[in-house]
Amino acid sequence: MLTRKAVEDFIPAAGGAYDVIVAGGGPAGLGAALASAGNGAKTLLLESRGFLGGVGSLALWMPMNRLFAGGASRGGIHEKFVRKILSYGKDASVPGEESFTAGDNLDIHPDYLRLAAYELLEEAGCYYRLYSPVTGVLMDGKKITGVVVNGKNGREEYRAKVMIDATGDGDLAFFAGAEIVEGREEDGIHMPLALVFAIANVDEEKFYAFFADKEKYRTVLKEAREEGYLTAAWYAFDRTTLPGVVSVNNGGIYNIGNLDGKDARDLTVAERMGSKAAMDFITFARRKIPGMETCRLARLGSAVAVRDTRRIVGDYTLTVEDARTGPYFDDAVARKFGSIDANQLYVGEMKSGFHYPYRCMLPKGIENLLAAGRCGSATFLGHAAGKSMGNMMALGQGAGVAAALSARFNTAPRSLDVKLVQKALADMGVDLAVKEKPV
Repeated sequence: MLTRKAVEDFIPAAGGAYDVIVAGGGPAGLGAALASAGNGAKTLLLESRGFLGGVGSLALWMPMNRLFAGGASRGGIHEKFVRKILSYGKDASVPGEESFTAGDNLDIHPDYLRLAAYELLEEAGCYYRLYSPVTGVLMDGKKITGVVVNGKNGREEYRAKVMIDATGDGDLAFFAGAEIVEGREEDGIHMPLALVFAIANVDEEKFYAFFADKEKYRTVLKEAREEGYLTAAWYAFDRTTLPGVVSVNNGGIYNIGNLDGKDARDLTVAERMGSKAAMDFITFARRKIPGMETCRLARLGSAVAVRDTRRIVGDYTLTVEDARTGPYFDDAVARKFGSIDANQLYVGEMKSGFHYPYRCMLPKGIENLLAAGRCGSATFLGHAAGKSMGNMMALGQGAGVAAALSARFNTAPRSLDVKLVQKALADMGVDLAVKEKPV
């Protein structure tokens, strides 16, 4: 039986010293924390929200794409995660759709996802704290030595040998003074912010039969806009674990302009207008969309979903050409599967399963810090290439292994022999497809 003491054993008192601190509890942060703890490091995961899972939790059954590779296990943390979700039975997940941009996925009930995160962290012996926003870092010259949390209790300091920035927004790197880039190179445009929602009382078979005719669906959306309804730029619909409930992803409010996913004002605008757009969708869907004649709003997502903000400038910058051609990288610590998806800004093909180099995790000029997930070093489209949650978990996993080994050998991540990381990943069942360099 679960007891308060058993839980509190994993939730340390304020402050303390660790081998590795991971900031951010989304897919990248979970991958990092689980891999770090699993490789023997005393690890603490700090999350600013009141739940773990990131977009996977707040976005209501949004597909966690690329949890598998061609239907097969990706080994390592992915295998542990999938096994945990499947252990809960059919209430927890259903297979998601397979499409050009989505696939090898599960549509996971957000609350089972949160439970899975707790149980996996505890099984790995990883400490965690929620409601713990990192608002600063501790520095010794250019070396990061800890983080500052400012929650309801005021300032708290946590120290570690190595820090992993899995905040998505690159908060630790920014606070440490690392060089940062944002948005599309030519104009600073960001991918859209989206407030997702779920609708109930849907005749799913009737609806999906209609939705298969994309021309009819686009006509409905055009008519809704002409009639004055607030709509998203696009909608995607996913099955859920609940009968008659459909999850609705979207591309942000139609013609809203550029929004910055780390700016409180822009986030508030997206929340406010997203709420109205969800209500408007229900109104016009009842009139215009077969299968939704009696639909009702089940709930809004827990927060706006953010697709891109800050990216570090690292020892290597991943480009869209890297994604398209899939070059050999002898320091690969992860692979990214899928397609290039910057939403309505750009969608295109890439070499699925291409190498992700370790150098993309190393902020130039800053020591003892690894950037994992969407804040890694990449161009705008380089990040958009394989930005699915399963791939972010893989990037976190690579960073977590590297951080644990750096702490064990008391060496800076930049000085760590990457072959040690690759061997540890292979021992975890991860196939990096790292072969001898082609002649």
